[in-house]
Order: sequence, then structure tokens, then C-alpha cells
Amino acid sequence: MINAPNSAFSRRTSLRLAGADCRGGKRIRGNIWGPRLAPFVGTMMTTVRLLLLWAGPALGAIWLTGCARPAEVGGSVVLYTSVPTGVIAGVETAFEERYPAVDLQVYRAGTGDVMARVEEELAAGRIGADLIWVADFTVGEDLKERGVLLQYTPPEAVALLATLRDEDGYYFGARLLNMVVAYNTQAVAVPPSGYRDLLAPRYYRRVGHASPKTSGAFLYFMGALLQDPGYGEDFFRQLAGNEPAIQTNTQTTARIAAGELDIGITIDFTVRKLLGESPDAPIDFVYPETGVVMAPSPIAIFEDAPNVEGAKAFEQYILSQSGQVLLRDLAGVVPVRLDVTPPDGIESITQLRVIPADPAWIQAHRDQVLSVFTTFYGEQ
Repeated sequence: MINAPNSAFSRRTSLRLAGADCRGGKRIRGNIWGPRLAPFVGTMMTTVRLLLLWAGPALGAIWLTGCARPAEVGGSVVLYTSVPTGVIAGVETAFEERYPAVDLQVYRAGTGDVMARVEEELAAGRIGADLIWVADFTVGEDLKERGVLLQYTPPEAVALLATLRDEDGYYFGARLLNMVVAYNTQAVAVPPSGYRDLLAPRYYRRVGHASPKTSGAFLYFMGALLQDPGYGEDFFRQLAGNEPAIQTNTQTTARIAAGELDIGITIDFTVRKLLGESPDAPIDFVYPETGVVMAPSPIAIFEDAPNVEGAKAFEQYILSQSGQVLLRDLAGVVPVRLDVTPPDGIESITQLRVIPADPAWIQAHRDQVLSVFTTFYGEQ
């Protein structure tokens, strides 16, 4: 059940998912792909290149001992997450169908509000959740450093890019939040090419985006560009000069489609989801030609989780092929696995030119990032 701010626990509609990947105890033979992300080159910009290492039969079989069978997992599993309500409701249905004895209980809010709840509970001496799944790696880094996460590497993590796995095994990228430029196709005659298009005077009070105080994805976005000498603080000073409308990423997307805004920075899957529901909506988006900020969304288990096995089963499921297919189909999310076909319009994340970011730097300089926002935007 989902508990979102200002709403009661809600039951979800039925959604059937065939072919779950969790086959605890079975021996699975075959070739395993081990994708790794090549080193970034240039200054602060490069094209993501992936080196796929073919691990042949000589590696033998893999035992998926970390994935319990449905009969072995039960009870309540409590998840704190920033995944949109409609999406996490579908995930809840599919997971509970896979594990009928489990009751997945979800507290859903923006990353900032989720972390505020975690902080309150830490101060009280006990976190009320089994696991957390929010918007950017800085949260994973922070909680890892504070010693509140369980060190556990689910078997499905072998299929993730190296950059989506914490090297110590505390958290893993479960979805990719690509910060794109969305625009109203009726108001913008020539499609934008990148983030700097939003600085044009014609978009004064016609541009929008989220706040780093509540959106983990936008916090990561700001942190990435502040690390890049091609952007830095001056980019946000100029952007603030256009007096952007500040709201959630989903609201930014909706306002652009409604014609209330001409252009904005948002997450790619919010546009895909809106177009899936309203194919004729006058909205489109571009991945900036000079590089996109890609914010990995981490999932992690709390060290003192009351239902550790249930939490492990959920993490394993989300990282599996079935879990990634579900996220793609529910919300147009770009999969974190290369063996899952991406949404229409992008063949693979290998196509994307990415602005590299250091999550540890963003986490360590979080107050500085928020200070930059407050300096240029005021108390919003």
C-alpha cells in the first residue's frame, strides 16, 4: 500500500507481470555480460562508451543464492521512495504477485521530504523502513558514510554498468533520471539544442524546473553543472534571471504541455509518460547535444531493516530484467541494464553524451549547491 503526503493508503489496480527473474537456488548457465563504463575523457564532457566484456562458458554457472523463493519471503516490507505514485503502485502490484505473502508498504514523497523523514527517525533512534529508493546517488553516499545501510550485493547487480554500482556494495542504480530540455512544440519553432537555450531572453518567465531542496534529481543536476567549468555558478545566475517557475519535475512537464510554459528542464520519463497518456500533447524533449546530466536513482537496504529477506527480494526484483521491463513500460524509464530494450527514441544509453558528475563531491558540497540556488533564486 502507498502512503503519499496528503493522501491515505491506497490500493492499486491489478497488473500482471509474467516471467519474474528471481529463481532462488536454481542454477543458471550461459554467457554473462559484464558492462563497464570507459573512463571519461576531455575536460568535463565526453561520450559514454561502454566496454562489454564477454564472459564465456569458462566462467561456469552462477548460483543466485541471494534471491529467495516466493515461499521463503513474507511479512511487511516498508519502502521509502520518491518514485512517482502511479509508477510505484504498478511496481507494488507486480512485486506482490511475485511474492504473495509480502505486503509492500510504501511511503512516497519527494527526495527532500523522504530524507527529512529519515533524519527525524534517525534522531529518534530507529528508521521505520526496510529500504530506500530515491532520486540521486548523493543520498546513497550520505547514508553509506553514516553507517546506516546494509552491505549487500544482489546477484542481479552483475548486469549493471560499473558506474551504477557502489564499489562497496551498499547501493545500486535502479533507474536513470536523464535531465532533458522539454519544450512546447507550438511555442518553440526551432527545437532547442541544450541547456543554454533556456537562457534566451524570450523565455523570461516562460521557463520552469524543479528545486534542489525537494528534488534529488535537480540537486544532482545542479551539482553536476557546478563541477563543470563550462557551466558553473554563472549558468544558474543567468537562468535565475529568466525567473523560472519552480515546481516538481512532473509539474514542469505538465505545464509545458499545457502551454503555461514554453520550455524547461525535467526528467525524460515524465515526458514519455505524459505522451503515452496524451499522444497529441504539444510537447517534446531533447537530450542536450553537448551532454546530458544522468542522475542514477539508488536503491539500498537499511542495516537494521526489520524484514531483511523481504528487502533483499525487492531490491533483486527491481534490478532484474523483469523489474526493468516493468519500469520501462510503466513510465518510459531508461533501463539500467543493457539487456533490456530502452523506450522508443533511444537505442541504448550508449548513445547519450553525458556530463560526468562525482556523487561524492555533490554530497560533500550539498550545502554549497543549495546556497547557490538560494543566492540566485531566493527562498523558494
